Amino acid sequence: MSSGTNTGTAKGTLNCGQKPFKFPPPDGFQPLNLANILPETVIARPDQYVGVTTFQAPNSEPVVFDVFNFQPDLLIGKSRTNTYNFEWVDSVTGGAWVKSSNSSGAATEYASNHPIRSFNYNGFTAGLNFSVLYGSGDSVVWGFKAGGNKNTFNVDDVGYASAAAAGLDGGTIDPTGASVGTNQGFSILKYTGTGANATVSHGLGKVPKFMIIKNLDDTSHWVVYHHSLGTGEHALWLNEPDADQTGFDYWNGEPTSSVFTLGAETHASGTNLNTKNYINYIWSDVPGLQKFGSYGGNDVDDGPFIELGFKPAIVIYKNSTNAGNEWIIVDSKRDPHNVVKHILNPNDNTADDTSTNLVDFLSNGFKLRSATSRANKAGGVIVYAAWAESPTVNLYGGQSNAR
Repeated sequence: MSSGTNTGTAKGTLNCGQKPFKFPPPDGFQPLNLANILPETVIARPDQYVGVTTFQAPNSEPVVFDVFNFQPDLLIGKSRTNTYNFEWVDSVTGGAWVKSSNSSGAATEYASNHPIRSFNYNGFTAGLNFSVLYGSGDSVVWGFKAGGNKNTFNVDDVGYASAAAAGLDGGTIDPTGASVGTNQGFSILKYTGTGANATVSHGLGKVPKFMIIKNLDDTSHWVVYHHSLGTGEHALWLNEPDADQTGFDYWNGEPTSSVFTLGAETHASGTNLNTKNYINYIWSDVPGLQKFGSYGGNDVDDGPFIELGFKPAIVIYKNSTNAGNEWIIVDSKRDPHNVVKHILNPNDNTADDTSTNLVDFLSNGFKLRSATSRANKAGGVIVYAAWAESPTVNLYGGQSNAR
């Protein structure tokens, strides 16, 4: 700090590290800048774990997509032009099985002509039963890397033959299949329900913040846990625009860094019905890669700003308070420039909606640009799930660019 006078007025210059210090800072002190207040561990290359690709449906098969910088374990696909299903395929249930989040129906198995023929080191090979290939028009696929698919149980691209060998036997229910990525905080687990309060190991070593569970065998809702709502009787349904559900015993307590809990709900859409098979997609917060939180809206186009610590690639929103508000997914691929307005709804099969200037993607988060009740309702609790295109500041001091 230096001071002086200028026509009787004191002036000061505060050096927070933007210029070299005359003397070194005392031990334990650092310049006050963004790089020094971020977490020590930041994912420098989000594109090694999450990605988006868009293309024109070829109406032919098979098609090899070399589109990611990783081998995906979860693919979510939707036709942007046609009213086809919102389809989920993962490496744990296998490329023959499709789950549609716009439907409560059971998973569909294709005995031949599998929707996903293979999960490749930099993409995937798909057939026409993955409906993003069918007909004409534009399509989008979101890809996520978990722990690989070398065996029935996989942790960080190492395959194991049993849950115990993979270190996933710490709950009262052992998974029947798994793909766990500890670095990126993403697990895919398959398990069989017992009908009683239970726990299941997730393998992440971090507390889950966002989970999506689907009964593979029966007609049932897609049950969503979001940490902003808590457990108890709280849950959302991915296949419906309903508000927070508070009448079902889906959980038996908050998840921990080692297990998630399941209640003894007997409703057809329970998460733990006896002998039924379930798939669970589980995420934890990871600096520079993904964040799961909530905010309150203000009902005006100059909406709230949400700080993420990264420039987003994908954001999912849901108004959890007011019924009738669709789930929303937006991304930086369909809208490479602000304002972001290409909206798809995971709970229905409609095509891209461009009627709303929804949000701006910024270098360190997003800002709402619409008064729509789906994402900016005053008095509402809007939950979000966000994945990064690039961290605001990476481990090498580089910063993400504004759009």
